[in-house]
Amino acid sequence: MTNDEIVDSLNDLVKINNDRINGFEKAAEDIEDPELASLFKNLTSQSRKFRSELADNIVRIGGQVPGIDETSTGSKIHRAWIDIKAAFTGKDRNTVLESCVFGENAAVEEYEETLEDEQIPSYIRQTLSTQLDELRHTRDQITTLRDVTE
Repeated sequence: MTNDEIVDSLNDLVKINNDRINGFEKAAEDIEDPELASLFKNLTSQSRKFRSELADNIVRIGGQVPGIDETSTGSKIHRAWIDIKAAFTGKDRNTVLESCVFGENAAVEEYEETLEDEQIPSYIRQTLSTQLDELRHTRDQITTLRDVTE
């Protein structure tokens, strides 16, 4: 795998985190549930941190980082965030949480696929593994909230 291919893979993850930032910011603004609003604000911060760490690695290997407005328009996670935005029109907590779980599952899958490439340098692999662990924890947390709501 060349540096350009690694940059492309990392940029896909940056775009996923851009999706998460946009989605969770919108969610925090629109939800009337203070518990979920707080969670979504925390997840926006988490996504910004992930994006920053990924950007540092991209620059380190000579790549160009996508802008904050660049999202993963063709991905499952992007479609999930569109569903989340639509769910807010009815402000149904369970529908919102279900869409969040779907989006987090898509993010986890993208990270897992990226980590399958054994040629990713170990220092980048460590960053991705740590972020993946946090994403899995977030997904589990949201799944629990969804299951309690049902």
